[in-house]
Amino acid sequence: KSLFLLFFFSPQVLLLACAEDLECVPGFQQKVFYIEKPFEFREDQLILNLKFDDCQGNNKLNFEVSNPDFRVELDGNLVALKDVSEVGRALFVHARSEHAEDMAEIFILEANEKRGALKEILKLEGSLGIPRQKRAILATPILIPENQRPPFPRLVGKVIRSEGTEGVKFRLSGKGVDQDPKGIFRINEMNGEVSVTRTLDREAIANYELEVEVVDVNGKTLDGPVRLDVLVIDQNDNRPMFKEGPYVGHVMEGSATGTTVMRMAAFDADDASTDNALLRYNILRQTPTKPSPNMFYIDPEKGDIVTVVSPALLDRETMESPKYELVIEAKDMGGMDVGLTGTATATILIDDKNDHAPEFTRKEFQATVKEGVTGVIVNLTVGDRDDPATGAWRAVYSIINGNPGQSFEIHTNPQTNEGMLSVVKPLDYEISAFHTLLIKVENEDPLIPDITYGPSSTATVQITVEDVNEGPVFHPNPMAVTKQENIPVGSVVLTVNATDPDTLQHQTIRW
Repeated sequence: KSLFLLFFFSPQVLLLACAEDLECVPGFQQKVFYIEKPFEFREDQLILNLKFDDCQGNNKLNFEVSNPDFRVELDGNLVALKDVSEVGRALFVHARSEHAEDMAEIFILEANEKRGALKEILKLEGSLGIPRQKRAILATPILIPENQRPPFPRLVGKVIRSEGTEGVKFRLSGKGVDQDPKGIFRINEMNGEVSVTRTLDREAIANYELEVEVVDVNGKTLDGPVRLDVLVIDQNDNRPMFKEGPYVGHVMEGSATGTTVMRMAAFDADDASTDNALLRYNILRQTPTKPSPNMFYIDPEKGDIVTVVSPALLDRETMESPKYELVIEAKDMGGMDVGLTGTATATILIDDKNDHAPEFTRKEFQATVKEGVTGVIVNLTVGDRDDPATGAWRAVYSIINGNPGQSFEIHTNPQTNEGMLSVVKPLDYEISAFHTLLIKVENEDPLIPDITYGPSSTATVQITVEDVNEGPVFHPNPMAVTKQENIPVGSVVLTVNATDPDTLQHQTIRW
């Protein structure tokens, strides 16, 4: 039976060993390790020592760690390649020499997880999703890097039967063997060696759950089936991609420094738990570059774009253009030079606020109209520095004085923003030859609190009415006359009465 030995090397490291006997067994001399999670794994600091022995000199020994932030040196020392604070729950170390290969498992525990009894620690593997195997078949997980190059088939692992392999055969099944996609893995029936037959793509399938069993010459199952996990190790073979474009953001002019405009989010198909998909963002180019070449900043980790200039510079009316285009770069590998990149264009529009009142281009306008005529008599022009596409620019006119008889109306021309002053009731020169109107202009949208309408938002219109030679008017009209028949020739039938409306002119009426 197996002998379980519990060792305490330090307060930080708890080791659990399982040995079948005392003679040389090819592979890791200890296969399972439990370490307490430190605040940080420091660069080049020894974490633990993994002893591997193929019992024949360890020629061409090579180690591969499931997390690229770590490496195992030739002497078996496990160290971090940089300062690492987040690792996950487990590390897997795969070792291979000319004559043997094996897998070691390193479980990273929180401080309170190692304080229980031995039986509780033994249960941990089940809580981590890695069932313990108390069987004659030993099938440790196999790690295979994706994108391996030919030649194939390539030996990737080995299944061991503690009771020997004479007169028995190994049989492999599952997705990737006899289920679609078929034929990716196969096993040597005689010695349990597992091979991969083609290049793997982690982004297509990240892991394979196979089953291995031992059968006799008649196909009867002797041992198993036992689960054999094949984990595909991620390679940085996918560029970051911006998939949700076009990216358009808006920010109000005069906004405070640090105002968030929008968020850029890229996607990387590589393993999210590795630096292969750890993205960092950067602004490569801003167009235009005025009033500052650095109008915006992007959070390298979150992708949030914020304003970095003062509110005074974020003035839409003084800008060369209210539209900025930023070329955003996303780089994986945490932004390192070796990382792959993807780019996208972010368009940022500076939205207008009503911080400019409309102003008449002149204080006084002149108009002439013939009496008795209706229609537009003059167009009043205004200037407004706000955005023509908004209610902050569109003008609303009103007559505030000089129109007691409601003879005039004013409307806005939607294309030009001019005020169209019209006569809607005919004017009479003889009643009044001159009219003076006071006109006010406002915007559809209210002004911001610190801006008011000034004297330039009002103007006067002087209207001159031209006299027209009007025809005489009979009174009454029509006229009815009744006379006896047979009246003498020369008798007065009717005396007609007519007047000329042009009372200010000396006119002679002829009948």
